[in-house]
Amino acid sequence: MNTIKKIMLGGLLLLTLKNANSQSPAQSQMLEITYNKTVSLLFPTVIKSVDRGSRDVLAQKAKGVENVLQLKAARENFSETNITVITADGAIHQFAVNYVHTPAALVVDLSGDHHIPEAHPPLIFQTDMTESDMENYAANIVEEKRNIRFIKTGRHKMKLALHGIYIKRDMIFYHFRMVNNSNINYDVDFLRFYIQDQKKAKRTASQEVDVQPVYVYGQDEMVPGKSSVDVVYALEKFTIPEAKHLIVEMFEENGGRNLNLFIKNRTIVNAQLID
Repeated sequence: MNTIKKIMLGGLLLLTLKNANSQSPAQSQMLEITYNKTVSLLFPTVIKSVDRGSRDVLAQKAKGVENVLQLKAARENFSETNITVITADGAIHQFAVNYVHTPAALVVDLSGDHHIPEAHPPLIFQTDMTESDMENYAANIVEEKRNIRFIKTGRHKMKLALHGIYIKRDMIFYHFRMVNNSNINYDVDFLRFYIQDQKKAKRTASQEVDVQPVYVYGQDEMVPGKSSVDVVYALEKFTIPEAKHLIVEMFEENGGRNLNLFIKNRTIVNAQLID
């Protein structure tokens, strides 16, 4: 009986090894992006994390949806890199990213339906606050005096400063002032919030977690020359570990005045309560 059991166990082990060896690893899909156009990836479920192999690739979630990732080249003619996206269904999507002047497709549908829906599913927010409530809170915040100092960045006569952080129930409001001291209008290509490690080895992949605004109050598409604009972004409440920080990244369309603002967790936890 012992000999028979050993033979059966050996056969089962060989079968298991055979099945394991027959499974091919997930292959990367080829993806083309360019500098002056946006390529959108449509996923079947919510995007949970994005891992870029190089900072030559700019990535952000589309406003208003959680399953659309927008990609753009940070510079022209970069070497092949990769990007990995993990979605809420546990799937890992791997892409080999190459630069081309004219991408074959500007929308890549990964949902399995092979068509672009007329309306993307909206973000799911755990809040009972209406858009009218957020508008009223934001309008009052703009009138408040600045309660945060020394958190600002600037480049080529363009400045981005955090003026205040406020909280109401499960929503945190970030008040920014964009100042354009030049005579050239600043057209905002995109403004992105993401969480990243404070310190990172030079050759490690850039691991980032995007945070999508729920509501935007103010004109955040353009800052006219010799003027300033106040904008309030409402984000679902969160805190971050001490080893990480929140980065606010603002890129100029067809320009080089790109700005990065770093916000630490101790600043977020001191958010002022809205009565």
